[in-house]
Amino acid sequence: MTEPRSLATLRLSSWGAALIAAVVIAGGGHAARAQERLSSEALAAQATDPTASLMSFQLYNWYTASLHGTDGTANQVVFRSAIPFELGSTRHIFRLTAPYVTSSPNGDDGFADLTVFDLMTFDCAWGRFGVGVSGTIPTGAEGLTLDQWTAGPALGFVNSSTKRVNWGLFAQSFFSYAGDADASDVGLVNIQPVFSYQLGKGRSLSVGNSAFVYDTENSRWSSLMLGANYGFVVGWAGRKWRPNFEVDYDFKNDRGNQEWVLRAGVALLVPKT
Repeated sequence: MTEPRSLATLRLSSWGAALIAAVVIAGGGHAARAQERLSSEALAAQATDPTASLMSFQLYNWYTASLHGTDGTANQVVFRSAIPFELGSTRHIFRLTAPYVTSSPNGDDGFADLTVFDLMTFDCAWGRFGVGVSGTIPTGAEGLTLDQWTAGPALGFVNSSTKRVNWGLFAQSFFSYAGDADASDVGLVNIQPVFSYQLGKGRSLSVGNSAFVYDTENSRWSSLMLGANYGFVVGWAGRKWRPNFEVDYDFKNDRGNQEWVLRAGVALLVPKT
């Protein structure tokens, strides 16, 4: 029997809050001392850099206020974690994104597929670049999954040679290699522009979750999402947090595509000790 949507959402929110609380407690005094050493401006810059070796735990609400060519709205709660680690002499950043759909135009709700990437990063004179692999895991509920395992190369760079501006590009690819034989093959390339401007005192403007998605199976752009994100770093309970707010618009006006998307959330930032 499917539990009521409100109860499922409450349980998910409680789980996310408990997970972040556990991370806060587990971090101990080491993380607090590291945060004191790292300025709010530096944390704000790293928080919008997908190649940065910054541990973070994020909880968001993504609300689709309108769809192209049809009525309806949608909403999902998203948990995202970024975990830096070292393997031999190489540095990596592993990121996991777990969405939970609370409402959709067709009435489906539940967990959607997990998205992951592992990026091996390298510092250089002008900033940082990384290469690795990305993929999806078909954990989604019926109607909310691709029913395919996907993987593909990931690469990106961020130029941080100036104090206030970071810019670059991050690309992930997803090609199906296993899964339900009846499901459609998947071939997607997700290109994300990276741009952030530091306003001072831990405040920043960025392009957030902007992404241009190319469907290689159908040789067409399937989404052209562009947006603006405002966030600020604050200290609370001996930790550094980044509340942020975002507005996005998809310029690919295919029927059923997201049109306006509103995002709000908070990230717990845990710099290296």
